[in-house]
Amino acid sequence: MKKLLALAIVSTIGFGATAAQAEGLYVGGDLQLQQQTMKGNGDKQKTKLGSINGKVGYEVNEYFSVEGRAGMGVKSGKYNAVKAKEKYNVGAYALASYPITDAFSVYGLAGYSYGKVSLEDKGHKEKASLKGLSYGIGAKYKVTEQIALTTEVGHYGKYKKGDTKVSKEAVSLGVQYSF
Repeated sequence: MKKLLALAIVSTIGFGATAAQAEGLYVGGDLQLQQQTMKGNGDKQKTKLGSINGKVGYEVNEYFSVEGRAGMGVKSGKYNAVKAKEKYNVGAYALASYPITDAFSVYGLAGYSYGKVSLEDKGHKEKASLKGLSYGIGAKYKVTEQIALTTEVGHYGKYKKGDTKVSKEAVSLGVQYSF
């Protein structure tokens, strides 16, 4: 009986700690329009790509959050004859927020991104890894206590091979649900 009582107490404490931790937890998704710029051999080209992304985060307090993101490409683009499409992207970020009102806040983010882009030219396929330091700014508007709309502009990694350099900038619109 003592073991059963001890197990019940430990389970209750564990459940309470989990519920308390869930208070800062949030999930969300966004649509992202990317502009990837390719520079090489004195030439500069741009293409527009699109992705859909999911995120899971934890709001430590109203000023600081951490989150992980993952997504996949949904819209391909072209650099002249080279077709480009993002296969996937992942990233980890720290967000510093500043509340303007109870419902509206702005934030800056910094972290690391990694993504794969497939490039195809006349049957020749190649994959490029866009990775590195990521940073940006955004805004969040709470529609309700749990639901918020977000928008963001940022730089999400780069690729370099020989003289060719590709960088990824993007703007996104999303929704977020806080527990």
